[in-house]
Amino acid sequence: MATSGTYTFNPSLGELTLYAFNLVGVRNTAILQEHMESARMASNLLLSRWSNQGVNLWAVDKVTVPLAQEVPITGASGTGAIATLTYASVNTPVYTVGTTIIVSGMNPSTYNGNHIVVASSPGSVSFASTATGAFVSGGTCEAPNEVATFAVDPNTVMILDAYVTNDDSGANIDRIILPVSRTEYASYPNKQQSGYPTVYWFDRLISPTVTLWPVPNTDNGPQELQYYRVRRLQDSSLGNAQQVEIPYLWLEAFAYALAQRLAMIWAPDKVVMLKPMADEAYQIAADQNVETAQQYISPMISGYFR
Repeated sequence: MATSGTYTFNPSLGELTLYAFNLVGVRNTAILQEHMESARMASNLLLSRWSNQGVNLWAVDKVTVPLAQEVPITGASGTGAIATLTYASVNTPVYTVGTTIIVSGMNPSTYNGNHIVVASSPGSVSFASTATGAFVSGGTCEAPNEVATFAVDPNTVMILDAYVTNDDSGANIDRIILPVSRTEYASYPNKQQSGYPTVYWFDRLISPTVTLWPVPNTDNGPQELQYYRVRRLQDSSLGNAQQVEIPYLWLEAFAYALAQRLAMIWAPDKVVMLKPMADEAYQIAADQNVETAQQYISPMISGYFR
């Protein structure tokens, strides 16, 4: 039997778009710039929907966040009354208002010292200071006490599994932590209680954060928060023969779903025909996109605390 012996079939978005228009009834020679503009928008909105519909296993990765951080400063500004420092906006602490931070090694040196936080968000912190002048070089920011909240990459769709790794006497020990809702976190009377984290709250803002409770106590050695997350799918682009960030098994589902969306604009009479085809192709791909592992259901008869 003569076969190709290759596994390289991975059409570009442009090729998938031409096929989708063929399904709609628009021939290649009839396609104009406005057709391609609608296809680019439709493909990106389609990927947005797929990010919402379920766990895309090919877009799952692991994030590691040190729980005691000395954050390198990348920018600074001062009005003579309030100073603001900026740094990486992903996986860095979000300081609680009223806590103390230590700034050192900065140029200008007027920003250095111990300061009380008056405002903080992912990637920035503000404090009362007479410092002025633009950032020149160097400098780090850290909190002498434990921090509970850390910035999350805005491209994170959801957190799947999270655990804290504790380097106890050179032996890394992982302990899983469980998610709680905003309401449950709000019910905790002492949010500054220090200890080994057992739960986390993922605050799904435009600039999202994850908050641990109890507040991590790093006195017993370095700790890291590690979690698996589903990230958003990369943008689809028609330029330079770029492919769509989907695996081989999802190509048919993408082509039919794109055709259905394009039919809504260019051939409304074909939407009724294409929708069940698109739904079936999606369901076939989604049924395959699972981990083949045993599933066990059992009651929890004890708490998970250290």
